[in-house]
Amino acid sequence: MILFLAISTGLIFLNLKLTGGGDFYIHWVASRGFVFERIDPYSGQVPALVQQLVYDGAAKAGDEPYILDTPFQILLLYFPFSLLSDPQLARAIYTLVLELALLGLAIHSLRLTDWEVPPAFAVLFVIVVVINYYSYQAILEASPVLLLGFVYAEILLLLRTDMDELTGALLAVSVYFWEVGAPFLFLVLLRLYYEKRTRVFSGFFMLSVVLLLISFLGYPGWILPFLRAVTNNLRAGFGFNVFAAFARLWPSHGYAAAWIFIAVFIFVLGYEWNLARSGEPRRFYWAACLSLAAAPLLGFRTEMEHLAVLVIPLALICSIIYQRWRRLGAGMAYLFLLAVLSVPWAIYFFAYDTLTREILFLLLPLSTILGLYWIRWWAIRPPRIWTDLIPNP
Repeated sequence: MILFLAISTGLIFLNLKLTGGGDFYIHWVASRGFVFERIDPYSGQVPALVQQLVYDGAAKAGDEPYILDTPFQILLLYFPFSLLSDPQLARAIYTLVLELALLGLAIHSLRLTDWEVPPAFAVLFVIVVVINYYSYQAILEASPVLLLGFVYAEILLLLRTDMDELTGALLAVSVYFWEVGAPFLFLVLLRLYYEKRTRVFSGFFMLSVVLLLISFLGYPGWILPFLRAVTNNLRAGFGFNVFAAFARLWPSHGYAAAWIFIAVFIFVLGYEWNLARSGEPRRFYWAACLSLAAAPLLGFRTEMEHLAVLVIPLALICSIIYQRWRRLGAGMAYLFLLAVLSVPWAIYFFAYDTLTREILFLLLPLSTILGLYWIRWWAIRPPRIWTDLIPNP
């Protein structure tokens, strides 16, 4: 306990030195303004205050406007941080929570594979997860996507242990950031409906009703301002999507190519979901990983740090590569993991410009999907012959 407190204190001190943190500040300013000054969290005052904290002035062209589009019942979860008057200290403590969630995400992602992970590989995997380019962006922005990634992994684990009410409660607090988890959550709900696991829906509705009641008691008319804020955020056009990326890569035909690309992906997802809703748990797990990897490529505007949730499919890919190709597979898995760490950082340090930013955005989800289809046969089928059950030497 003493060691944990010492490490936590050290991390908080380091977090105080970080710049950025706008994804946290927008929730802290909105919740503190509402609690202490009765400021409408969806009003223009909140983005103006956040921009002052992040940019020391108004946002310029190309900067994120930081418009709050979080539903009020989820914003309630930030109220404890609003009690801290120092925004930097509040952000540092919240970032510590994110760092712990990132560590938990790495560990849970390995647990999901049902693989006896070699200790050396487990250590390297955790290091890569913690210091890779996309996780760093999430920490720098203090993005709640790391908490969502941990929640997604926990949902998959709880579904295996029949802890249905708790699964439903976690689903209730994860119904935002649709650009990150909408396909994944849709598949989970489809599977639950097919299996008639009503206790999950009971847990979901119980917590949702409690949070909604509190939200409407505290701010009865929040729905319309929230919808206006969502619309304004969409119009702001900040972030990445397939249309913008393809248009920059292929100026003449990029927009049309993006529509074809998205249509193909929707068809592929529909096919895989149809199989996964009633298939074996291994097929469902693989399809859940595919859903997370496909989400950034469906045309919604998203941000670079949102790709940090792809740790979950990364663990599955590494586990299959390591186990199925014996000693060669171990080397391949280590090389794959090191490539995930080194390639994005190399692009960032040596060739970072407007075009390569789009490449960095496309790189991880596309390579993850290719990896998932590469290992699909082995991932969705249990071992069929006795040699498959022999552990690697």
